[in-house]
Amino acid sequence: MTAQSYGDLPTLVVVDLGATDTRGHDGAVWSLPHGGDLDANLVHLGAGGVIGAHVNNEVDVAMSVMSGSGTLVVDGVHHDLSVDVFASIPKGVQREVRARSRGITYLSIHRRRSPLAIGVRPAGSS
Repeated sequence: MTAQSYGDLPTLVVVDLGATDTRGHDGAVWSLPHGGDLDANLVHLGAGGVIGAHVNNEVDVAMSVMSGSGTLVVDGVHHDLSVDVFASIPKGVQREVRARSRGITYLSIHRRRSPLAIGVRPAGSS
């Protein structure tokens, strides 16, 4: 990975994601160093691995498959994932990723989320 700073500007990052070791790992195996407006994660799931159904209400997510194959389930609709497939997932929808027998590795990119804040939950929420 090459990183170069430009004073107060975000750092330039150039990385060969294909050289990232994904063996034995499920989840994010590489993440873009923080500091700019973007977040990026290289995510790997082994054979049959799953990122369970969840809703992201804050940012849209771009997803590009680097290797392997799987299924993206968005609001109950199944979409095949394979090398060179790109998906743009809007905020507010329920999504799940399921790896097939060879596993899947994909790049997830989105606008940086707001920092977590301490607050009061509305009455009746858990």
